[in-house]
Amino acid sequence: ATEGRPGLLRSGPGAPLELRIAKALGSKGYNKVRISVISQEPQEFTDFNFTYNEQFKYRWTENFLHSALVDLQPGSNTLSIGGQQVVVDLPAEDAGIRGILWSDPCFSSKFINCKYADRFQTFNHSIAMLNAAFADPSMNMFSILGDNFYDQTGELAKTFFDRLSPDVKRRFMLVINGNHDSWVCGFPECGTKKDNFGIGQMQYYPSDPVASTLALKNDSHFMDFSKDPDANAGIFGGNYRKFQNVGSNFLVYHKLGNIGFLGFSGAAEFKDTKPYFQQACQYFKESKPSTVFLLGHWNAEGMGARAGMAVPEVRTELLKLPECAFLADRLKYMDGHEHCNYVHDRDASGPFGFMIGAHGMDDLCEAQFGFVFVDSTQGRVRLHYFEVASDSKGDRYEEILACVTAHGLAGCTQLADTWLDIPATVPESTIEFV
Repeated sequence: ATEGRPGLLRSGPGAPLELRIAKALGSKGYNKVRISVISQEPQEFTDFNFTYNEQFKYRWTENFLHSALVDLQPGSNTLSIGGQQVVVDLPAEDAGIRGILWSDPCFSSKFINCKYADRFQTFNHSIAMLNAAFADPSMNMFSILGDNFYDQTGELAKTFFDRLSPDVKRRFMLVINGNHDSWVCGFPECGTKKDNFGIGQMQYYPSDPVASTLALKNDSHFMDFSKDPDANAGIFGGNYRKFQNVGSNFLVYHKLGNIGFLGFSGAAEFKDTKPYFQQACQYFKESKPSTVFLLGHWNAEGMGARAGMAVPEVRTELLKLPECAFLADRLKYMDGHEHCNYVHDRDASGPFGFMIGAHGMDDLCEAQFGFVFVDSTQGRVRLHYFEVASDSKGDRYEEILACVTAHGLAGCTQLADTWLDIPATVPESTIEFV
């Protein structure tokens, strides 16, 4: 996290860019960053060398993706893209970071009923909170852990992102694949030709996945489109009731500041994903993040999650692998799928699993609407849970928003529940100024 930096500098022609910033796969080097722009028509960028310029494939094809992997320097990097000046702040390796994570967000019932859309005003309130939080120059990342707006066609994502400020979009983003992102109904058995299978998602929220390192792929052609969902539909469309994608498109691992992140899709097979988990652990052993967060969607098997691929199960299995066992209690996880927010798992060492799935949908728990603020600055790794509204706490939106607008999330943690507060182990050679 950095203090006192300028925000996005806008100049030149056109509307603000539909920008996506993603940390590169950790094995490519800490300073590597994927810069992407989404457009609704082909564009030429004479001032920025996008190495991938393609219409979306198979799904959400009204969009075009422009993407490139670049080297940035720790600190403030000013890029000229389409005549606009974009500032991307790369935290120094082993410096503290700050970010927001939520899961299962909804604001529309177009495809799936969003029970609390009106009660919690999830559209306007989510946007206003993000825009206020990321006006703070110390913020670094935003992550959604699946069921991303319950959006079959991409129109809901566009409606939402059109309202986000450039200061949100210039931060690092990490979006996870969930069951409703593959089959909008929520499980494979009701899959149809109209479904997304994560194909639109992986292009609309581009990451730098393991797929970019595999045969016939590279940093320019960084996604695997070998599964054409319509060419492989099968008799009576039976294959629409399967995962028409590959797990390597969603397997990401990297370090941002002093925190490691490992994201994956539970719709992939464990045996297919295991070698990449092992690679990720080897990277974390070498790069030494103070804490690693395993990020996935499903908290339990079923509804599209393959055997052993629910997030708590994956953590357990990882710690059995020789390559990963060294992480021990440094390996935490966050998931969604269940539409509740609470500390999901703990042991003698403290809490290590966190459920953040209540962001508009209903479940067996009380009605909740909130988000997690991760802060690894000042020698600690903290998770603060902000409950914006709930049955038990009432509507706290105005109070939290006013505080965040005035002081930033880090200045408002008295309004949050602290789920995690542990020392951040930083190499002795690193001095952090916060």
